[in-house]
Amino acid sequence: MTDLYAVRVLAVAPAHRRIQLRVTAFNPDVWHWPLPDKSFFLRDLEEDGTVLDLLDDEDDGVDRDFVESVERTATRNYPFTVAAEERLSESGRGFPRESEGPFNQMSPESAAAFLRCEEMRVGADYDVVVTDSRLIAHLKAGDWWRTAAYPGI
Repeated sequence: MTDLYAVRVLAVAPAHRRIQLRVTAFNPDVWHWPLPDKSFFLRDLEEDGTVLDLLDDEDDGVDRDFVESVERTATRNYPFTVAAEERLSESGRGFPRESEGPFNQMSPESAAAFLRCEEMRVGADYDVVVTDSRLIAHLKAGDWWRTAAYPGI
Protein backbone atom coordinates (compact mmCIF):
# COMPACT_ATOMS: atom_id res chain seq x y z
CA MET A 1 0.00 0.00 0.00
CA THR A 2 1.04 3.58 -0.59
CA ASP A 3 2.00 5.66 2.42
CA LEU A 4 -0.37 8.59 2.80
CA TYR A 5 0.51 10.30 6.09
CA ALA A 6 3.37 10.80 8.51
CA VAL A 7 2.58 10.43 12.21
CA ARG A 8 4.86 11.89 14.89
CA VAL A 9 4.56 11.26 18.62
CA LEU A 10 4.50 14.56 20.52
CA ALA A 11 3.96 13.12 24.02
CA VAL A 12 3.02 9.83 25.69
CA ALA A 13 1.39 9.32 29.07
CA PRO A 14 0.86 5.54 29.44
CA ALA A 15 -0.47 5.92 32.99
CA HIS A 16 -3.30 8.01 31.53
CA ARG A 17 -3.57 5.87 28.36
CA ARG A 18 -3.03 9.08 26.37
CA ILE A 19 -0.80 9.84 23.41
CA GLN A 20 -0.46 13.11 21.54
CA LEU A 21 0.13 12.68 17.81
CA ARG A 22 0.81 15.03 14.91
CA VAL A 23 -0.54 13.71 11.61
CA THR A 24 0.64 15.25 8.35
CA ALA A 25 -0.57 14.40 4.85
CA PHE A 26 2.44 14.01 2.59
CA ASN A 27 0.82 12.17 -0.31
CA PRO A 28 -0.88 14.64 -2.69
CA ASP A 29 -3.79 12.22 -3.10
CA VAL A 30 -5.01 13.01 0.43
CA TRP A 31 -4.48 16.79 0.63
CA HIS A 32 -8.19 17.38 0.04
CA TRP A 33 -9.55 14.48 2.08
CA PRO A 34 -11.25 14.91 5.46
CA LEU A 35 -8.87 15.06 8.42
CA PRO A 36 -8.11 11.83 10.31
CA ASP A 37 -10.74 10.47 12.69
CA LYS A 38 -11.01 7.59 15.17
CA SER A 39 -11.01 4.99 12.38
CA PHE A 40 -7.71 6.42 11.10
CA PHE A 41 -6.03 5.83 14.47
CA LEU A 42 -7.42 2.31 14.74
CA ARG A 43 -5.97 1.52 11.30
CA ASP A 44 -2.68 3.32 11.96
CA LEU A 45 -1.93 1.81 15.37
CA GLU A 46 -2.89 -1.66 14.12
CA GLU A 47 0.13 -1.45 11.78
CA ASP A 48 2.45 -1.42 14.84
CA GLY A 49 3.92 -4.81 15.70
CA THR A 50 3.48 -4.40 19.47
CA VAL A 51 -0.19 -3.49 19.03
CA LEU A 52 -0.73 -6.40 16.63
CA ASP A 53 0.79 -8.83 19.14
CA LEU A 54 -1.57 -7.59 21.85
CA LEU A 55 -4.58 -7.81 19.55
CA ASP A 56 -3.66 -11.31 18.36
CA ASP A 57 -3.25 -12.67 21.91
CA GLU A 58 -6.83 -13.22 23.03
CA ASP A 59 -5.70 -13.77 26.62
CA ASP A 60 -4.40 -10.16 26.87
CA GLY A 61 -7.91 -8.74 26.96
CA VAL A 62 -7.28 -5.99 24.41
CA ASP A 63 -10.36 -5.24 22.36
CA ARG A 64 -10.16 -4.50 18.61
CA ASP A 65 -11.93 -1.19 19.29
CA PHE A 66 -8.97 -0.01 21.37
CA VAL A 67 -9.18 3.72 20.66
CA GLU A 68 -11.41 5.15 23.37
CA SER A 69 -11.45 8.76 22.19
CA VAL A 70 -9.83 11.19 19.78
CA GLU A 71 -9.73 14.97 20.15
CA ARG A 72 -8.32 17.21 17.45
CA THR A 73 -6.37 19.98 19.19
CA ALA A 74 -4.93 21.90 16.21
CA THR A 75 -5.05 22.00 12.42
CA ARG A 76 -2.61 23.19 9.78
CA ASN A 77 -3.39 24.23 6.19
CA TYR A 78 -6.89 22.79 6.23
CA PRO A 79 -8.66 23.11 3.95
CA PHE A 80 -5.71 22.93 1.57
CA THR A 81 -5.75 25.89 -0.82
CA VAL A 82 -4.21 26.46 -4.24
CA ALA A 83 -1.86 29.03 -2.67
CA ALA A 84 -0.69 26.47 -0.08
CA GLU A 85 -0.14 23.91 -2.83
CA GLU A 86 1.98 26.41 -4.79
CA ARG A 87 4.10 27.21 -1.70
CA LEU A 88 4.57 23.51 -1.14
CA SER A 89 5.67 22.81 -4.71
CA GLU A 90 8.17 25.69 -4.50
CA SER A 91 9.67 24.37 -1.25
CA GLY A 92 11.25 21.38 -2.96
CA ARG A 93 12.11 18.82 -0.29
CA GLY A 94 9.78 16.05 0.80
CA PHE A 95 9.55 14.20 4.09
CA PRO A 96 12.71 12.52 5.34
CA ARG A 97 12.80 8.72 5.18
CA GLU A 98 12.10 6.69 8.30
CA SER A 99 15.65 5.34 8.09
CA GLU A 100 16.84 8.76 9.34
CA GLY A 101 15.61 7.69 12.77
CA PRO A 102 13.43 9.30 15.42
CA PHE A 103 12.83 13.01 15.05
CA ASN A 104 14.92 13.79 18.14
CA GLN A 105 17.93 11.96 16.64
CA MET A 106 17.82 13.35 13.07
CA SER A 107 20.53 15.57 11.73
CA PRO A 108 19.68 19.27 12.19
CA GLU A 109 19.09 19.58 8.44
CA SER A 110 16.66 16.64 8.32
CA ALA A 111 14.82 17.81 11.46
CA ALA A 112 14.43 21.30 9.97
CA ALA A 113 13.15 19.82 6.69
CA PHE A 114 10.74 17.61 8.66
CA LEU A 115 9.33 20.64 10.51
CA ARG A 116 8.97 22.59 7.24
CA CYS A 117 7.07 19.67 5.74
CA GLU A 118 4.73 19.55 8.73
CA GLU A 119 4.24 23.32 8.57
CA MET A 120 3.43 23.44 4.85
CA ARG A 121 1.17 20.40 4.43
CA VAL A 122 -2.31 19.56 5.62
CA GLY A 123 -2.16 18.23 9.14
CA ALA A 124 -3.56 18.19 12.63
CA ASP A 125 -2.59 17.38 16.20
CA TYR A 126 -4.59 14.93 18.28
CA ASP A 127 -5.02 13.68 21.82
CA VAL A 128 -5.76 9.97 21.55
CA VAL A 129 -6.88 7.87 24.51
CA VAL A 130 -6.54 4.09 24.20
CA THR A 131 -8.24 1.40 26.27
CA ASP A 132 -4.99 -0.22 27.47
CA SER A 133 -1.71 1.52 28.30
CA ARG A 134 0.31 -1.39 26.86
CA LEU A 135 -0.76 -0.25 23.39
CA ILE A 136 1.34 2.94 23.66
CA ALA A 137 3.89 2.19 26.41
CA HIS A 138 6.62 1.36 23.87
CA LEU A 139 6.30 4.70 22.06
CA LYS A 140 8.16 7.87 22.99
CA ALA A 141 8.13 11.51 21.95
CA GLY A 142 9.99 11.91 18.67
CA ASP A 143 9.04 8.52 17.24
CA TRP A 144 7.49 8.84 13.83
CA TRP A 145 6.37 6.65 10.98
CA ARG A 146 4.66 6.71 7.62
CA THR A 147 1.27 5.07 7.34
CA ALA A 148 -1.17 3.91 4.73
CA ALA A 149 -4.03 4.40 7.21
CA TYR A 150 -6.84 6.65 6.05
CA PRO A 151 -9.81 8.41 7.62
CA GLY A 152 -13.23 6.79 7.44
CA ILE A 153 -14.27 8.67 4.33
